[in-house]
Amino acid sequence: MGATVRIHQLAIKTRTDQAVFPFSDQVTVVTGSIGVGKSSLLELLKFGLGATSAKLMPAVEQNVTAVEVQVTLGSRRYRLIREVGQNTVDVVDHATGELIGPWSTTNRKYMPKASQELLAALGLPADLRIPRKRTKPTSETVGVSFFDLYKYIYLGQNDIDTQVVGHANSHLDLKRRAVFELVYGLNSPELIDLAILKGKWADRAAQLKSRAEAIKDFLAQADEPELGQLEQLEQDTRRALEEATYLLDNVRNESGAVLEAQRSTRQRVSQLRGQLGELIAVRDATAADVRKSGSLMAQLRLDQQALQRADVAHRALSGLEFASCPRCLQDVRDREVASGHCLLCTQPEEASSEFDSGELKRLAAQISETQSLLKEDEESLELQQAKVRQVEEDLAELTMELERTASVLISPQLEEVQGLAMEIARYEAQLEKIESSAARWSNYQSSVDAASDAEEEATRVARQEAELQEDLSSNQSRINDLSLVFNEIVGALQLPWYVSAKIDESTYLPIVNGAKFDDLSVGGARKTIVNLAYHLANLKYGLSHADTLYPTLLIIDSPRKNIGQTTDDSIVGEKVYEYIMHLRAEFQGSFQMIIADNDVPTGTPEGYAELHFTYDAPLVPGVSHPGEGVETV
Repeated sequence: MGATVRIHQLAIKTRTDQAVFPFSDQVTVVTGSIGVGKSSLLELLKFGLGATSAKLMPAVEQNVTAVEVQVTLGSRRYRLIREVGQNTVDVVDHATGELIGPWSTTNRKYMPKASQELLAALGLPADLRIPRKRTKPTSETVGVSFFDLYKYIYLGQNDIDTQVVGHANSHLDLKRRAVFELVYGLNSPELIDLAILKGKWADRAAQLKSRAEAIKDFLAQADEPELGQLEQLEQDTRRALEEATYLLDNVRNESGAVLEAQRSTRQRVSQLRGQLGELIAVRDATAADVRKSGSLMAQLRLDQQALQRADVAHRALSGLEFASCPRCLQDVRDREVASGHCLLCTQPEEASSEFDSGELKRLAAQISETQSLLKEDEESLELQQAKVRQVEEDLAELTMELERTASVLISPQLEEVQGLAMEIARYEAQLEKIESSAARWSNYQSSVDAASDAEEEATRVARQEAELQEDLSSNQSRINDLSLVFNEIVGALQLPWYVSAKIDESTYLPIVNGAKFDDLSVGGARKTIVNLAYHLANLKYGLSHADTLYPTLLIIDSPRKNIGQTTDDSIVGEKVYEYIMHLRAEFQGSFQMIIADNDVPTGTPEGYAELHFTYDAPLVPGVSHPGEGVETV
């Protein structure tokens, strides 16, 4: 027996009224004319379970305020209450009255999602995701919801003659297959997780390979050397750099010695210049003293000569009395001159010649002293001059030596230093370029290694996947067993065009008379009948095998759609209901079917319940129906 899903009742509330529709029997047929609300009732069941894709007709949206579905999922019975227009479902435990909590019908943060909770209640993974691609799966996934499983439960009238469990939609078809494999044990959540993990590793390996190829292409376009060439180039460059650095160090050492000598010479030159300045100052001061002493000596000698002449004259003329001026011969005897003064010059006469002699002696002594001092100053000046000349010669020699060493350093050695420095800079720049290239090659190699590791992980996961698949391989026979059930049901309907029927082992879709569902003829309601038989076959197989998770509920809207009105067509419709009642008898109480149809064919065995709607008593309570031909609900 499969996963238990059973609807107990549906309650509809309007602003002024309420209606309760029980589903107490194993088979319930909802009947009535077109537009009275049969399909709307089935859609309200889906809406009450939390579906966002339920189709609510205007009369429902405008008048129904809330619905309540009582349903058993697995071993637990729930009351699901949902207001029209809301994206939440209030969930109550039917047995205890405990409020389990609101479930969101959309992805709402911090609130359980109805779809996930319903899956968990049936024993399936709540957050079920599958690879987006069945072949060569990648890390891309899509979620599988309870309502992907519900497509096996609910065969709507719009799909009954167009598609099998949404197979016409590639997105839905992917999830259709995944649900089929899960409920039939052809796959497992662990296998799905491994497939996703393998896809992630495969994606990573592909991304890393692509990255490595992009790096390699870039290196090729940039004319980067190969990794082996790069290593040799690095060795050669480092060797050349070491040699150039060694030469530069030698030149700098030599230059350092020269610079040190030059520094010492500069210091000596500076000292000599200071010394020269001091000597020149002393020399100049001594020369000034010599000049002063010379001037004084000259003056003393003049004074001496004057005194000597005066003394000579005095001695020569001291006995003469002049009556007339010896120059102009004028008579001077009558001149009035003070006593003690000369009649000729009128100057006072000296007291005695001893004064003149004493003065001359004093002056001679002063001259002798001055001459001695002058001689000392002249000797000192000569010595100072000699010192100045020596210092000037030493300074000139050191200056020439400084210029010579400077020219030796500045021209060849400086040029050599500059050349070696430029060469070293070039080698260092080349090494930086080599290191950058090596880093890119290292990045490339890292990507290649990481891609290889990812491929190994994908292979390891694939081995685990293969081991689990081996454990489930025996379940593949279930498809053949399902084919037998499907063939039996199609044959039981006594269709004039039936030859054979089976289930495709790869797509899990029906094949009748060798034709796929999409290739079946539109005439004769073949697609409708095949689709109906396919769902009945799945239900019967699930009821016959307790190790499957196929739901025990089947809802069918308009099973006799497009069958036609001929006698043969009516027989087919009757056979459909006969087989349903046959299942009811065979699996008493093990499943539930809810069928919406215009009426129940004549001759249908007893044992089913009927909900009948009319224009006077349509689905929505308290809402009058405009009559036949107008579809409102």
